[in-house]
Amino acid sequence: MSNDVTTTNEKVPTSVSLGPSTTLDLSHYSDDERKALLTDYTKGMLDVSKKASELNVDVHTLRSTLDGLSDHAKRASTDGNSFTATHTQTTSIGRTEIVIGNTETARAGKLSRSQTGERDWTPFYIVGGLIALALIVVAFGS
Repeated sequence: MSNDVTTTNEKVPTSVSLGPSTTLDLSHYSDDERKALLTDYTKGMLDVSKKASELNVDVHTLRSTLDGLSDHAKRASTDGNSFTATHTQTTSIGRTEIVIGNTETARAGKLSRSQTGERDWTPFYIVGGLIALALIVVAFGS
């Protein structure tokens, strides 16, 4: 066991450190209850560690994406080319929308509807209008 756990006579721990300044006194619990609490505590710490690792992977992936896109933008500018890249991703840290480049579109920093995940309803409006027009023609044609 680590230094964060206090034991007596090599038995089940009687106290557990929950952080830099918090210790939970388990001495009034039976050995079985302390074992159960320590099992739950350990599972919780493993879950926190797992979540931290997932977040770390997401942060590194985002950093790598940003580095790659900015390198391409720099090279395009150096070569005298125009460059705009857009990227969206949703991860455990949230949704990230990136617009990078050396064009007016990049400077505006706005994504198109499809890039933001919004549905383009225009085709549905056109089809609905055509159906309504056909129904009106049929109604007045009779």
